[in-house]
Amino acid sequence: MQSYDLINWELASYIPRPDDVWIYEGVIAEGEQPGELKMVMRTAQYYSQRQALPVPRAYSSISKDNGKTWSMAVEEPALWNTCSKGFFGKDSFGRHIYVYNDDERSVRNGLYYVVKEPGKKWSKPRLFYWDNNRNSYPTLIEKEPGVYLCVWDSSDGLEKKRTAIRFGILDLNK
Repeated sequence: MQSYDLINWELASYIPRPDDVWIYEGVIAEGEQPGELKMVMRTAQYYSQRQALPVPRAYSSISKDNGKTWSMAVEEPALWNTCSKGFFGKDSFGRHIYVYNDDERSVRNGLYYVVKEPGKKWSKPRLFYWDNNRNSYPTLIEKEPGVYLCVWDSSDGLEKKRTAIRFGILDLNK
């Protein structure tokens, strides 16, 4: 949505998607090419939004006109997603990062991340946080080149969801 007066709003654009894929909770960062925006989205089966896709992956879309139009959402083969919002960003060195939950059953014990150097493939998954509790909705901001401050919903065990907020630092330079 866009507004010129914060009272009246109009749709700015939308993301086209395959008929059988539910896409939601997108995160935007600069894309690979200059002037490109890339959005990575949480996914689920379209007719059962609580079930992961048969191959649980995030989907992405590209805009080359500052968000006025977007490409058809496509599967990101290297980005795991099981109906849970992840974080997608680009650091000062031009590396993309994706932080996500690890579990198909929506238990969400761990937070993992992958990194993509410019022009290369995504790294193998690396553990960021794991405990015998539930963790979701990671949000990151780059504090200094390659160093992120992170916050996410957590719990004090497996029985209760979102009873705590956790904070951590993720240093991609190590």
